[in-house]
Amino acid sequence: MKTHHSISMSINAAPLKGEMSVLFSGQGAPVGGHFIGPAVHGYYLIHLVLDGEGVYETLGESHTLGTGDVFVIFPDILVKYEADKSNPWKYMWVAFSGEIVEESLTSIGIAPDRTVIRGCSLPAMKRMFRSLRKSLQRADFPKAGNMEASGWLRLILSELALLRQPAETEAEAPPSRSFRQIDQAIRLLSLQYGQQLSIEGIAHTLGYHRAHLTKLFKEATGLSPMQFLFKIRMKKAEELLGGELTIAQIAASVGYNDPLFFTKQFHKWSGLSPTEFRKGRREEGRLP
Repeated sequence: MKTHHSISMSINAAPLKGEMSVLFSGQGAPVGGHFIGPAVHGYYLIHLVLDGEGVYETLGESHTLGTGDVFVIFPDILVKYEADKSNPWKYMWVAFSGEIVEESLTSIGIAPDRTVIRGCSLPAMKRMFRSLRKSLQRADFPKAGNMEASGWLRLILSELALLRQPAETEAEAPPSRSFRQIDQAIRLLSLQYGQQLSIEGIAHTLGYHRAHLTKLFKEATGLSPMQFLFKIRMKKAEELLGGELTIAQIAASVGYNDPLFFTKQFHKWSGLSPTEFRKGRREEGRLP
């Protein structure tokens, strides 16, 4: 019995274990009334409806879907989906797996009980699905194709996150501008601690006077920006002193061009010189 008017699929020849990795992707035009399930899958699946209609059932709920709608299947969750008898859907799909997938999906509001996203920008989504599938066809370098496909998958998820966001945040008060800016300052200091940072420059970037930024930052963290940066640098220096880098190399890695000044700052932090701290760490490591 004929099940599809047309169907095609590409498989990833080099998926990575543990990563968010595409397994396969395809496109199909089922005949009217064709269904899959009720069944469970061993991987995640995203279906994008290109045309027509169908019904998707999961966790006791039934969803009638049409052009531009998406449904996401979680592994080990019983699902059934069926093409409309008179106006059967056509869809693209991508299957993927990985240890971080469930957490990543949950973070953007997609969970086993929230798997339907409506109103996608069909031209943009179709381009991403096609580009993803093209990546899987790189027979010359499958590992590069795997990485490229993973990138397109993340872009697809980003598009779904933007569609999910209004529904997820509808009842929540949006964070204040000052909260967002302080959060941005914290991230900047946490990531760029090895650079020659200026609090004046950060304040200017965020559109604040230095004194006002300091006040807001201290209210949020209990520390001034300089105190926060100092703590980040010293914690990282402690970590690096457990390795084989020289004191000068460690100093440069945490934002101090002058090793002597770094040594004085580290002593202020820990009560020990970097050399003494390293020696103590190594002696601790030899204890039974």
